[in-house]
Amino acid sequence: MKKDDALNRLDRAGETINGLSANAWNTALHPTQHGWISSIVSIATIPVLNMASLGHLVTSAVVSQVDAGTFERITTLGREPDDKKP
Repeated sequence: MKKDDALNRLDRAGETINGLSANAWNTALHPTQHGWISSIVSIATIPVLNMASLGHLVTSAVVSQVDAGTFERITTLGREPDDKKP
């Protein structure tokens, strides 16, 4: 995998996590509008989304610090070369 592809995927994942987190907070803070059950479920998901956000932050920092050549070498370990695939 190329480093640029990984960074693009990480950016999209971060946007998804942020969107879900914003939606969870909005639902949690407006129980009369969204319903109490939805609000309580959203409150329960906020810590999970926060951990996902933290994991995304760490992963993004690590990937951005690794050299592109090293990154490609690490992500292709254990794979067969393309010319040997049936």
